Amino acid sequence: MLMQASVAKLETAVYVVGDKLQLKVYGFNDKISILLSRVLVTAKTFLPTSNRFKVIKEDLERSLKNANMKPLIHSSYLRLQVLYKTFYDVEEKRCVLSNLSLADLMSFIPELRSQLYIEGLCHGNLLEEEVINISNLFKTNLSSQPLPLNMRHEEHVMCLPSCANLVRDVNVKNNSETNSVVELYFQIEPGVGLESIKMKTLIDLFDEIIEEPLFNQLRTKEQLGYVVQCSPKVTYRVYGFCFCVQSSKYNPIYLQGRLENFINGLGELLEALDDMSFENYRSGLMAQLLEKDPSLKHETNRLWNQIIDKRYIFDFSKKKAEELKSIHKEDVINWYKVYLQQQSPKCRRLCVRVWGCNTDSKETEKRRDSEQFIEDLTSFKASAKYYPSLC
Repeated sequence: MLMQASVAKLETAVYVVGDKLQLKVYGFNDKISILLSRVLVTAKTFLPTSNRFKVIKEDLERSLKNANMKPLIHSSYLRLQVLYKTFYDVEEKRCVLSNLSLADLMSFIPELRSQLYIEGLCHGNLLEEEVINISNLFKTNLSSQPLPLNMRHEEHVMCLPSCANLVRDVNVKNNSETNSVVELYFQIEPGVGLESIKMKTLIDLFDEIIEEPLFNQLRTKEQLGYVVQCSPKVTYRVYGFCFCVQSSKYNPIYLQGRLENFINGLGELLEALDDMSFENYRSGLMAQLLEKDPSLKHETNRLWNQIIDKRYIFDFSKKKAEELKSIHKEDVINWYKVYLQQQSPKCRRLCVRVWGCNTDSKETEKRRDSEQFIEDLTSFKASAKYYPSLC
């Protein structure tokens, strides 16, 4: 069915996002409801065959076994493993999967269908009547009870304590991997209310200013490694900022030291910015924010992300552009001093260090008094505080 639809330029995608099952149907508007109806009829009655179950199980086992082989992916995984209150570890999933049978899946499917919470977006060349008819297709074909509010999954992110300076050391998963990675994450604030728009704009402008100097200093001049990067992070609507270096030549402690040296010197870099240079950075970001969506698919994804995040500010970029007009160099400098300078009580950091096979992990014994090492992750998370669920 899906192959025939593809020939008619109608596409369907089903994938898991967090704890949610996401269905996307797109193509010509006059046929899209027909395809959706047939997909939902199939979903209503679908039961897997023994052969298909075996193939998919083997594929998933292989995927889980090979997860986190690349140090860059591994470091991000380890950061999120600390920050998420609920986190399904790859090895734990492998253990569960190995004992999972077709009978287990068959008994779970009716339970899955029994209660549902559905949220959707219809976007494009559709009339209101057509959208209502599409929503009715779900009600007709998935005649389940609504999932109670108190049973809907909530995501909670750890609230790092004031002046937190956390460190987590882990060896590479692949014993022949020579690359080491340092990922230095600064937690900022939760994105709540209209004031969060200015905060996100400041973070993006800071990133715009320091991205090139970071690469120039640590990659071009010091040649620490092939990957030198920084970027804003949004973890279930909790804002953060992350620096990352990957190197096959130096161990994580040395990389961390060079990163910290660069970050400590950012105050001088920002102070030295002349008005013209600052205005160039600001106007460059302004152009990005006001750029039109290059395609309907891009616009749909942008709108859908607002729904997923439960933010519902569909003109978020335009609002950021408005905030950007009133942001000055002093605002960026103050933001840096508050959230990235270690003497500030609002500077809260988590350093993830992945040690390559050619490094000596005994170096981790050299510890600074200000650092708190995460030795037992389960105990650490059990005693931690978490932000209220935002999405």
